[in-house]
Amino acid sequence: MNPIRKVHLTNKVSQCDYGRMQSPQPSSKILFVDDEKSILSGFKLTVGRQFKVSLASSGAEALEVFKKEGPFAVIVADFVMPKMSGAEFLMEIRKMDQEVVAMILTGAANFEVAADVVRTGGIFRLLSKPCNGTEMKENLEEALKHYRTIRAEKDMLASTMNGAMRAMTSILAAAKPLFFGRSQRVKRMAFELANELNLKDQWRLELAATFSFLGYLTLPDEIQEKIYRNEDLPKEIDRIVNKFPDFAEGILQGIPRLEEVIRIIRRIDLDYEEPKALDNDLTKSASVIRLAKHYDQLASEGLARPMIFERLLKNRGIYLPGGLEALSKIRNYADGGPQAQSIELTELRQGMRIQEDLRLNNGSLVAPKGSIVNNHFISILQNYRKSYHSDPLPPKIEVIMGSSFAEEKPS
Repeated sequence: MNPIRKVHLTNKVSQCDYGRMQSPQPSSKILFVDDEKSILSGFKLTVGRQFKVSLASSGAEALEVFKKEGPFAVIVADFVMPKMSGAEFLMEIRKMDQEVVAMILTGAANFEVAADVVRTGGIFRLLSKPCNGTEMKENLEEALKHYRTIRAEKDMLASTMNGAMRAMTSILAAAKPLFFGRSQRVKRMAFELANELNLKDQWRLELAATFSFLGYLTLPDEIQEKIYRNEDLPKEIDRIVNKFPDFAEGILQGIPRLEEVIRIIRRIDLDYEEPKALDNDLTKSASVIRLAKHYDQLASEGLARPMIFERLLKNRGIYLPGGLEALSKIRNYADGGPQAQSIELTELRQGMRIQEDLRLNNGSLVAPKGSIVNNHFISILQNYRKSYHSDPLPPKIEVIMGSSFAEEKPS
């Protein structure tokens, strides 16, 4: 039996998704694709006990298996198949999964042609038929090791980015509490809505929700407060606010893999239109953020939930279909919401939500209504007390109790 010929190719680790959410456990499943069922049966027999194996006899069938049974760690596909070749099949797979390790299997007659395709197609290895079980096992072990390396580097980069993003948003929230406090509330609500609507790649939505507020860094505090209170402003300020997406893009465009985050930010203030297939999730994410922003604006004005929903329903057409229904599930419109109570400022605990602006005695804003108390928040208050001869903070504050508003713990 002919030994397997190998073509080793440099396979760059795919760029990581900067997600807040924990990555799923790495897969260890193998998908074999070949139009000769006897070959599939042979693979199942020789490696099926050692690996988790799925089989497909065509590219079209393999795509369905991939969607239903994935994710897969490794795909081994025949190069020559009717209707859809192995190369064409793997191009479709790459649109869905950038991490799966792909190997091409081909006969000697097509080896050189397949090698040329492989060099430009991000294939881990090219194997020749016929293929004995021992060597296939060795190649699968190496492919799985490569897959685990990809996942480890992705998770490490994600962890680093998560920490950096959390640190940056905490700094922004402390420096500009008004709008970056709002950004965190909007982010949390948008994330809940995205879960309810089963939107993909929610890390992009969360980053877009946070960084869509970057432009407010350019405004004086007194102008920020007027915008926050929804007061009338000169047209020149409106023109500045309308250019905030440009400001956000200027800051984010140098960061890898944030191109789609920028595209979401640019669509947030647009009325929803049925998107093209390629932009479907980006457009939906933008509309979800817009809905969360509008809800937060109305809540900040002191409206009860029934009134908020009444206002939002009048403009139903500007949001994505199902958005308001999803909102009604996560924020019961018939419920006026939990009741606020007054407590001593020293009694603030993580997870509480303040129900009025927290200001120093000189009027300077420390945190806006709706801010969630966390350990960082409490540390800021302690630092204020240490920095003044007399306590600069009010003795009491209105809060809503309960852990349901607690900050998400870092993944």
